[in-house]
Amino acid sequence: MRPYIFALLLSQTALATAAEDVLDVPQQTREIALPASVVAANTDADTAPASYQIAQAFSSTSWFDSVDLEMSRDLDNDRYYSKLYVKFDAHTQKQRQDVYAVYSLINDRNQLYQVYTSSIFALYGSSRTDQFAIDMSLSDIPRDMYKLRIQLRDAASGALLAELSGNDTSSLSRLFLESASSDGPPPVVIVEERHGGSVGILALTALSLLGISRRFQVQKSKQR
Repeated sequence: MRPYIFALLLSQTALATAAEDVLDVPQQTREIALPASVVAANTDADTAPASYQIAQAFSSTSWFDSVDLEMSRDLDNDRYYSKLYVKFDAHTQKQRQDVYAVYSLINDRNQLYQVYTSSIFALYGSSRTDQFAIDMSLSDIPRDMYKLRIQLRDAASGALLAELSGNDTSSLSRLFLESASSDGPPPVVIVEERHGGSVGILALTALSLLGISRRFQVQKSKQR
């Protein structure tokens, strides 16, 4: 009985630690998708393939079929980026599945930053027109290397339907990211040159004497 109690305590401690490592840091994000009426009217939504095309951590009646990620905005040229564009296509065995997506960034210390939860959208069988994309400007996250995790959840129950992360595909791993506030243009360095020493002083003295001599000659010519 004691080993069971010990294992249970360890499990509860691990869950508590995991919960503490999840930080909710919502980001300014724009969603990009076709209107549901356009997607539903497409004839390629009738049937879905029996298996998914890319490796993923979890799948059920719905799964990820493809994913693309682009990083941009590096004003200081340090190879850390402050904008993310992510597009995926997911399929379902159902004729229609209402879902939402949860996006999280995970660093090497296994700290998880939940950066965005999407609005509800619909998957239609194996349709290629129900692709979903986001354009995200980053803020309030430490400058670090991250993996991106995307979870598909059922719109009604919140149950996990599919999960894909940098552990499954290289396109979502080794993301060098920073907040937009840290991504400024390189500083402008102004160098002011000053010439001194005996040569400089003598040159200034000679110019001064020349000016005095010219003024003296002008005054003398006027007197004549």
